[in-house]
Amino acid sequence: MSSRGPSDEPAPDAEAGEERGGPAEREEGAELEAREEGAELEAREGSAAPPARPGVSARSIAALVALALALGAVAGVAYQRYAEVHLRALPKVPACVRGARVALRRPVAASGTEPRQTASGETVYLTLGEDRAVACAFQLDEALARRLAGALAEQEPAPRAARLLELVRDHVPADPAHDRAASAAYMMASAAMRVLPQEVPEVRAAAEELDQRHACRFATRRPCPTRPPPPALVWLAGVPAALSVLALLWIGLAASAARYRRWTQRRGR
Repeated sequence: MSSRGPSDEPAPDAEAGEERGGPAEREEGAELEAREEGAELEAREGSAAPPARPGVSARSIAALVALALALGAVAGVAYQRYAEVHLRALPKVPACVRGARVALRRPVAASGTEPRQTASGETVYLTLGEDRAVACAFQLDEALARRLAGALAEQEPAPRAARLLELVRDHVPADPAHDRAASAAYMMASAAMRVLPQEVPEVRAAAEELDQRHACRFATRRPCPTRPPPPALVWLAGVPAALSVLALLWIGLAASAARYRRWTQRRGR
């Protein structure tokens, strides 16, 4: 009986050896290969740029900013022109006006002793407080001061109230250049009218009209029934401008919220 030595055995085939491997080994190799491919895919996805998020483009934001600025400027100019005519601020008056106003509020029973000339050239005699008011009015307008002297020289309540109202209503131009004189005349006329008996209908009506004229000339807390509303251009341009500003604020808040969420997500990893 013949025997083969170790050198006579056929060399093992590598491919045959792999094929002869068991099913468990093949499944383990396939699973390992799948894991490697998944790791490579995750690495590629992580290194790639994040997908674009839906949002508002920079061009849209620039258009909203331009729209808000343009319409806001149009509405602002229209309102400024309206306010220059119907909502003028109270001007500064000489310091003597306030002192004269206090003096005119004090009722005086004695006759006047201080001579003053009226607008018609008549000489009248005023009390010290009334003379002080006329002297203060001279710093603003000489003609206005002479008419004030004539009004203060009137002793009867109804004619006195009528002449004080006439001073402000008919002898102070509506031009803004005369606003200081108008404000000073109102302050002194209203103070002189306050000491008159308010139960007299003419006095009460004159005081009401005096206050209303002052409120319609300047921006005061008292409403003016004859003041026209702001022009339509203020609303037509102002409302879209305000809506554009609100849209920009909303976009900014949304962007800040998204940035905050991304920051919290990065910290949580």
